Amino acid sequence: MRSEDTAMRRFIVLLASLLTLLSATALAAPPATTTAAPAATVIKGPEINPQELHIALSSLLLAATKMAIEDAIKRGKAPDSNAAAHVGEPDYLTSNEISSITVHKGGVLQVHFTSAVSPDLTGVWLTPTRAGDSVKWSCISHDIPQITDVESYCSYQPKAH
Repeated sequence: MRSEDTAMRRFIVLLASLLTLLSATALAAPPATTTAAPAATVIKGPEINPQELHIALSSLLLAATKMAIEDAIKRGKAPDSNAAAHVGEPDYLTSNEISSITVHKGGVLQVHFTSAVSPDLTGVWLTPTRAGDSVKWSCISHDIPQITDVESYCSYQPKAH
């Protein structure tokens, strides 16, 4: 098979996946609201807009970046930079909710948010793990204690001082 055919097939698969994700995101209900824990156990974090955080973490921009990482991992080597992942530079990967996406060693993504999400520009780390023929993602925030209330696949892990 010619490399142009392979590239075209990848493009078609990527486009179909993005369209599926876009339609699923557009039809998805906003994140459920939760009842606050008793005051004694509430961890005070930065002020965030949960709906904008949900939009950022389910955005087409982030999904496309994750797909580029997944493709590289499936071909045998996790990228260690935006250039190696064949995605735009960090400050080019932006939206109303995302101020940058940076690819680090092992394909780990660092996502910084705009003030639409939080005036403190908090962020998350998305870590890929190969699981057979697929790639699974975990999401960690070091500064948004309420992240699991917005996205159940994310966890809060404060940095050790």
